[in-house]
Amino acid sequence: METIDSEISLLVVPESCSICLDDDFKADQMYYVALCNHHFCVECMKRYIDVSLLKGTIPTCPYYQCESKLTLRSCVHFLTSKLKVMWKQRILEESIPLTDRLYCPNPRCSALMSKTEISKSTEDKSMRCFRCGERFCINCKVSWHSNLSCNDYKRLSINRMSDDMKLTVLAYEELWRQCEKCQHMIELSEGCIHVTCRYI
Repeated sequence: METIDSEISLLVVPESCSICLDDDFKADQMYYVALCNHHFCVECMKRYIDVSLLKGTIPTCPYYQCESKLTLRSCVHFLTSKLKVMWKQRILEESIPLTDRLYCPNPRCSALMSKTEISKSTEDKSMRCFRCGERFCINCKVSWHSNLSCNDYKRLSINRMSDDMKLTVLAYEELWRQCEKCQHMIELSEGCIHVTCRYI
């Protein structure tokens, strides 16, 4: 009888979460990472996944220095529909190399596309967004400027979009700088002022 009692008590021992450190969870309230077997409560995992996706990364195991990747399929039962859509978007983004990513310049669309795939399907430097249909310049990443070369367009600041001007003013106020090679806007958060282009 004592043996049976000890086996039953082992089955209902409360689990502890490695994030919130609460130790009063039942097994069905826990999430186990398949690759490393680290476990966390479902509520902490929801918050962790939300933050990871908002930062633009696919979530990995939150355990210190563990790099096991989480899968959408293993987390789908406790995610909101918004988080599922965000996760699918992050998977799509990671499938396109950083140097090959291109976004539709239409602010109401901003669809992600592959520059390589677009270049194969067009002869001139213009392309139509697959989602909204707006024509844009592959090189300048702005709405199509059919009568101007890319250099002429850049020189004529009167033709620049108002959003570009707003970005320039904001960059000046926040002390942001542009990388000379890739033209991406950067902010110094810590360290020295030397810039290493991420596309090299």
